[in-house]
Amino acid sequence: MTVRIPQVNFSKGELAPELYGRFDVDAWQAGLRKARNVVVMKYGGVTKRPGTRLVGTVLNPDQPTRLIPFQFSITQAFALELGQGYMAPCADGGRVLEAEQSITAITNAANAQLTIAYHGFASGDRIAISGVAGGMGQVLNSRTWTVTAVINANTVAINADTTACPAFSGCTGGTPNPAPPPPVIWPSVPPPAATPEPPITWYGGGLGRNRQRD
Repeated sequence: MTVRIPQVNFSKGELAPELYGRFDVDAWQAGLRKARNVVVMKYGGVTKRPGTRLVGTVLNPDQPTRLIPFQFSITQAFALELGQGYMAPCADGGRVLEAEQSITAITNAANAQLTIAYHGFASGDRIAISGVAGGMGQVLNSRTWTVTAVINANTVAINADTTACPAFSGCTGGTPNPAPPPPVIWPSVPPPAATPEPPITWYGGGLGRNRQRD
């Protein structure tokens, strides 16, 4: 007859293969051979891990990218997206971005033009778009785009082809800018100091002329 003893404590989590037969240690009585898609609770039970959702794509999907956890303090944690020549911090379920701006119009073009009051962008800047309604939003939302041209103070072009999308029907979120953003003044960097002359050393002996520079 086989007696099955229920296990109610899983506080040790998943056991290493070296402990599979070590029923004589305490960890064996409170561990799991395999724990997949579960979270071990501090009181010994387990629960299904929470699901995931897409919050955005990497900035450059054509190059290898890594996500590195970074704990700044007990209340501030980040995921650092490290790609080719850039680092983008993510926190609270999304990217760390500048202030959200309002999009009032998007054209249907090979390089879509966005109307954003006093946007303050420059060519090469990356912008994350969300909240665009309708079929155009299915193409633009939850992705990061590159500014290909600055048309004027209120219009930029991005590398998004919207020629086959339905006409722009609106966008939620963001605050219109009432005035141009203040210019960014970068701190001045002083030039490097000149290399000082080496000191004059005296090795002793001889006359006073017996000096040289190292």
